[in-house]
Amino acid sequence: MENFKNKAVYFFSQGYSCSEAMIQAASDCNILDTEDAKILNKAATAYSGGMGHGCLCGAVAGVEMIVGYLFGREDNSTSPSEAKKLAAELIDKFREKRKVTCCKALSAKYEFTSPERRENCKNIVYDAAETLENIIKTNIINKIDK
Repeated sequence: MENFKNKAVYFFSQGYSCSEAMIQAASDCNILDTEDAKILNKAATAYSGGMGHGCLCGAVAGVEMIVGYLFGREDNSTSPSEAKKLAAELIDKFREKRKVTCCKALSAKYEFTSPERRENCKNIVYDAAETLENIIKTNIINKIDK
């Protein structure tokens, strides 16, 4: 888990989109099953660039997918409250660092294809991955302590 944020940046640097980089890093760190990661990566492809439309940051969408994978419910017989609580916490913590979750706002001062924008996105990937890392660590410890 300690290398998750660095692996996310690595995969982003290798040409994966921000959302795909999260899934690849989670798979590489054994947070996700390899087969599940293949499926989730396909879904994550549509989430980059603000979910294809410019709003929700793909890195944030990617880590939200991982929260759902780890803490989501198996069927409709249980409450989705834990996953929803952690998803909200993730957004709140990310906003503490970046103020917004909108891709357009996070990248507003950069030309879309510029190296500066790509570098900015690399930093956003790191921040989103670090936020998820902290949430996972905290909630695993809380489960063990109960």
